[in-house]
Amino acid sequence: MMVVRSQDLSKLATALGGLPILGCRRDSPAGRAGLTYGDVLLAVNGMATPDWASFIEARALSATSMRVEIFRDGLHLHLELAFDQTPIDPHELLAEIVADSLVPLVAPAQPSKPN
Repeated sequence: MMVVRSQDLSKLATALGGLPILGCRRDSPAGRAGLTYGDVLLAVNGMATPDWASFIEARALSATSMRVEIFRDGLHLHLELAFDQTPIDPHELLAEIVADSLVPLVAPAQPSKPN
């Protein structure tokens, strides 16, 4: 499988009317279901997910699981994610995200504005 730059993945997701998956925690429901960098999330629980507000609304339809439709390597796949019933410690989650470099610790440099 060819690795796609995050900017190109975002463009593809927008063109498909979905959200780019830029990664997920190893032992999260998404990770266990097989979601990975490069997938495009098209629908959750039967609702299209063209933006994060739609994702949040669709995600709220079930407290125990989530049916997702993704686009991967030219194919539409349907996966079921079972949610953990154990609460997540937010401090442990943040430490894991930072340790795995899932978010930048420094904001990207902004281009200088002409005077």
